[in-house]
Amino acid sequence: MKRPKNTLRNQILFIFAFVMLIVLISVGALTYSLVSEIIKDNARGQIEQTAAQALGRIDSQFETIEMITSQISTDPAVQQLLNNEQDGIESTFNQRQSMNEIINSYQAFVTGLTSFELYFSDDRRLFPLNELPLSSRLDDEFVLEAQDARGRLIWAGEDPLDDQSFLTIKQITLFDQDFRSGGYLLTKVNNTYFNPSGAAEALDNQNEFAVVLDQYNEPVVSNLPSSLSEDILFDDQEVTIIDGEEFVRATAQSDQTGWSLVIFTPTSSLLQGIAGIGTAILVAGIIGLFIFMVASIIVSNHIAKPLKHLTHAMRFGTLGALKKSQRFSSTKEVAELNETYNKMVETTNHLIKTVYEKELLSTKAELKALQAQINPHFLYNTLGAIHWTLEERDEEMADMIISLSDLFRYTIASKDGEETVTLKEELQHTERYMQIMKLRFDDKLSWTIELPEEFYSYLIPKLLVQPVIENALLHGIESTDKGGDVRVIIRQAEQPTYMEIEVIDNGRGMSQDELLELQQSLHTSTSTPYSKGTGLAMRNLYQRLILSYPDSAHKDLIIESVLGEGTRVLFILPKEEKQHENTNRTDRG
Repeated sequence: MKRPKNTLRNQILFIFAFVMLIVLISVGALTYSLVSEIIKDNARGQIEQTAAQALGRIDSQFETIEMITSQISTDPAVQQLLNNEQDGIESTFNQRQSMNEIINSYQAFVTGLTSFELYFSDDRRLFPLNELPLSSRLDDEFVLEAQDARGRLIWAGEDPLDDQSFLTIKQITLFDQDFRSGGYLLTKVNNTYFNPSGAAEALDNQNEFAVVLDQYNEPVVSNLPSSLSEDILFDDQEVTIIDGEEFVRATAQSDQTGWSLVIFTPTSSLLQGIAGIGTAILVAGIIGLFIFMVASIIVSNHIAKPLKHLTHAMRFGTLGALKKSQRFSSTKEVAELNETYNKMVETTNHLIKTVYEKELLSTKAELKALQAQINPHFLYNTLGAIHWTLEERDEEMADMIISLSDLFRYTIASKDGEETVTLKEELQHTERYMQIMKLRFDDKLSWTIELPEEFYSYLIPKLLVQPVIENALLHGIESTDKGGDVRVIIRQAEQPTYMEIEVIDNGRGMSQDELLELQQSLHTSTSTPYSKGTGLAMRNLYQRLILSYPDSAHKDLIIESVLGEGTRVLFILPKEEKQHENTNRTDRG
């Protein structure tokens, strides 16, 4: 099969081009988005300033109403007429008719204020000349609010009798009667009086919408489409969709009147110049991609050629022969890769040779191991033959031979490399050892093993108890003329998850100096000179405990001895039970 040429080079070019394209698209989109947001934010700020200016003009228009109504309220003729009414002097028809001339003189100064209405404090109309009461013109809540305002102008919303007008109410205070309420002035305002578009010259976009809301959030002036819900006026979103088009929302609120102005400006009008920025980003991206492709071709050739030589050298490894790659002048990284490969080839060839030699040694070791396995089997078979020979002549000696065979088998053999046995197995081994040693000590030796049945299946390190008994016999009981007695007791420790193994003998014991040196030797690498090997055996047992139970906090080996009375050795071990094994009670010796 023919290999494709320049595979690595093409892959490098493709990867570089793909990565660069992703980077350019991401950077371009991010730049376009950031520029758009900046333009929107700047435009939103300008719109908010425009809304504030327009709302300032509306405030001035409201102040004009305040000024005109204040002048009417303080007019001497109006004050005199209301004072007479408070004093019980009823106004004549001519006096009320004269109000028409006074009102018209003030109304001529302002356009948009269509009429003024005067009412007595008892709800009767003073002017115009009809008997329409104040309660029929607006709700009582506005009258109460005007009373609380004490002469300040109150916006009362839409005129219930004319949907093209709004109403304001102002309480008239009488100067000659300690500013007591004398009546009310009702002003009718045409709905074209407030015009934010005309007030703020910046609101001249045909697609722009503006809504003026009074302190009750009721529209005063609006050029929103009639089909549009008024819920968008109270939406907190900065961007709103109106008739499928995106609009930027800006709001300004008056501290003086509590009125607010909401302006909706189409996003398209704010981003009229963004198309040129997008074109510039696209052209810059195309130029950058072209430059990057040219540079990538140069770089890929510089990298691919030495890697091709290295690949050629590595192919020999698939044929079973590792060959070093020739040095090739390239980038520092590729040169280091080539050098590393050569070192790997050298090390691998050396390892192949070493492994081959170790395989030979391993084969020889296996042969020796097979030979070593023949010796224990030969010993077991020989002891078995002796047992059958002695069985008819000396039954006791034949049993000793069997015990010796079992003793060797327990000591030498191992189940799948296991280093732990059950307490029952260990004490059975101890029993066999005591029976064999009884041949040496005759009637001088007696022993007792106390093993409750619930402890049968607990695991301990192999050959843990027998070396302690061996020390008791060889270094304790053998040195005395009296009869020797050994006791092995298994019981529950103070901690619920621990047990105690106690070995007590009545041998020669040790002096306090010997005992202290023996206890110190447990933590050193030297044995005591007094004990004829006892220190070494006990230290080995202690080290086995440390290695066998590294995570047990309460494990311990305690040695107590009195010269002439005997020695006591106590193991404190965690309970580790062997699962799924049937055990039988150990016999007493």
